[in-house]
Amino acid sequence: HYFIQSNLRMPTLICLDVSLSMEQSFADDSLLSHSVASLETLLNNLQKIVPNEFIEIITFSDTAAVLIEFTKNYAQLINSLDNIKCQDRTNVPHLMEICLQESQQWNVITPIHIILITDKIPAALKEPLSGFPHGSKISLVALTPTTDVNSKTQAFLNSCNLTGKLYPGPVLGKDSIDRIFENIMLDNYSKFEATLWFGHQSTPVLITPTPDMEILSSISNTPAPKTFPTTLRIHGFLPATDLHNPPYVSRHLVHHSSSTASVKPASKTPDLRIMLNESLRAKDYIAIVDLGQSWFGFISSHLPKSERNLKKSNLIFSIIAPQSFNWLGNPNFLGLKRLVATDKQSNMPYKEGYSKSYDNKSSGGNGMVWIKSSTLKQNILKVVRYAKRLPDKGSAVFIKELNKVRRSILFYGFSDMMGVLCDLLERERTNENAEIIDRCITQLRNELDPTKIIK
Repeated sequence: HYFIQSNLRMPTLICLDVSLSMEQSFADDSLLSHSVASLETLLNNLQKIVPNEFIEIITFSDTAAVLIEFTKNYAQLINSLDNIKCQDRTNVPHLMEICLQESQQWNVITPIHIILITDKIPAALKEPLSGFPHGSKISLVALTPTTDVNSKTQAFLNSCNLTGKLYPGPVLGKDSIDRIFENIMLDNYSKFEATLWFGHQSTPVLITPTPDMEILSSISNTPAPKTFPTTLRIHGFLPATDLHNPPYVSRHLVHHSSSTASVKPASKTPDLRIMLNESLRAKDYIAIVDLGQSWFGFISSHLPKSERNLKKSNLIFSIIAPQSFNWLGNPNFLGLKRLVATDKQSNMPYKEGYSKSYDNKSSGGNGMVWIKSSTLKQNILKVVRYAKRLPDKGSAVFIKELNKVRRSILFYGFSDMMGVLCDLLERERTNENAEIIDRCITQLRNELDPTKIIK
């Protein structure tokens, strides 16, 4: 149910060609030496822009080897570049197989960014490669002049089943190599600027990483707005206990914008971002932002465990796809309960009555949702245990527990689990309990209204 589990951005895989062709003379040194120096500059710049980026470095020639595994420690990444030496001929097909293996250590849906640095555009793979997570891409750095670059690049990308961009030569000096890496940084690691509004107050903010609605739409298999809005308006607030823990498609940090310094606010006007952060944390609420086409963003205050002693919290912007939080009802109709007549008030949000069987520790004790597989398994097996006692005893308790799990499955959106529950009950079917088991399975499969009960 959780689509993207990466930290802040798609992991970056830097692949550096160390074949003998990289030893060719260039600007009083070799292509490899200048590439390593420019790569070190890139890492230093990324440390300032995306300090939480996971980066891995692979060197390749005839074979590919992981120089340093995925890490956020930029000092280790930079130090690993010190002892790189040229080895043998270039073998790009083997490199791409290693890249595929490395990408799969995250999960099958976390896209990965490959920066491939070599002296010329690789030929298309003889055996097409597939398996990279959707949204993965290549930034291809080809350092020496070549002809027919577009067709060669597209043929290589097609054979890898990836999208990407070529950053070609010819290069005239070390400065031109630096510019290539600067362009990669601008294209892939720039921060997204937006304006956050609440009523008549506003403040410029940076959203990192930049939300890519096209990727988020493909991941959730749901139509989405083409672009992420630059104007974010808070429509209201909701207790965090009502929101529970929905399946976020992606999560982003909300930073101060550098443009804030150029605007001198009135001395008595509080900074909206700071005010939100403190208020949401103190009241344990979340702010709701409508992104369009039934996509919503929720702004919350998050205090990392490593910083709890520092009393330092961050604003988190969580993007949620449509129909991902059925227990809340339709967010388009959220409003003040006191303004609605009692007989017209909805029974939303749905709240399960037995919290001890749910894992509610990971969100600070708020909300009840199946976050861990162990807690979900515990609830399902409880129903199965009561099914084993049928029909002699426990039929009333069995129906009661079955309805609890069924309501939670429907409200929390675990649709696949309904089929699993039916299969488990089918295994417990005997001649004695066949009538009640068959009746329950039929209702589980056909009745999808969570407010109705199985009898």
